[in-house]
Amino acid sequence: MNFRDWYSQGFKSIGRGAKIYCIWAALSIFFAVAVAGRSAESVTRILVIVFLFCQIALHSKLSNTLSWLSPKKRFIALGTLLASVVEGFHMISTPVFLSLRIGWTTSFKQGLLNYLIDLAFTVPAYLVIFSVIWYFANRYNYKLWHYIIIMGLAQALGDGGIFFFIGAPQLLLFLPYPMTNYHAVNVIPFLATYNDLRKERISSAFAYLAIPGVILTYLFCGSVIKIVGKKFGFQ
Repeated sequence: MNFRDWYSQGFKSIGRGAKIYCIWAALSIFFAVAVAGRSAESVTRILVIVFLFCQIALHSKLSNTLSWLSPKKRFIALGTLLASVVEGFHMISTPVFLSLRIGWTTSFKQGLLNYLIDLAFTVPAYLVIFSVIWYFANRYNYKLWHYIIIMGLAQALGDGGIFFFIGAPQLLLFLPYPMTNYHAVNVIPFLATYNDLRKERISSAFAYLAIPGVILTYLFCGSVIKIVGKKFGFQ
């Protein structure tokens, strides 16, 4: 998808549903950050939002990144690379293991070591997760905003959100707040490989199977991380 097509389909000719979602997302983020104040979680969220807007601004350049790879490998590699950057933002709030959290008193050397340990556990998981997302993106005919909402929701719920919202269903009002975290990792890979997706993609309700499919993938990867982490002394 070239820049003109992306701009036209994604933002210039934005539909009513997408407009409602954008307003909902803006309000949920504003109120969540306002309530949380200058917490580590708020700083992480702001960094993710800035990173997302930087991607939008630099889309035409980012779309050519890793162009020598096959579409599938490129999609997975871009997603994993972006997720690794976002994982760095989460090091100050919710790393894969809380003992790896980076604070003001953490030295640069220790912080870097913590980040690399975090990536050692999360990068393999993201390779699997983006392989699953690619399967659905390459099989079913998702329009841009269709993809953005479905995959953002699937990743947000899969990455612990499903248990969080079951315990506090009233916070579903703020659902776009965690979803933006995943827009920052899965939109650019889709845009960069859109023109290389299989031409015979299916328009079907089965496209929504991506939601339980991605959730189950997260649960599987999370279980493996916990088991392996425990063997290395991480809780």
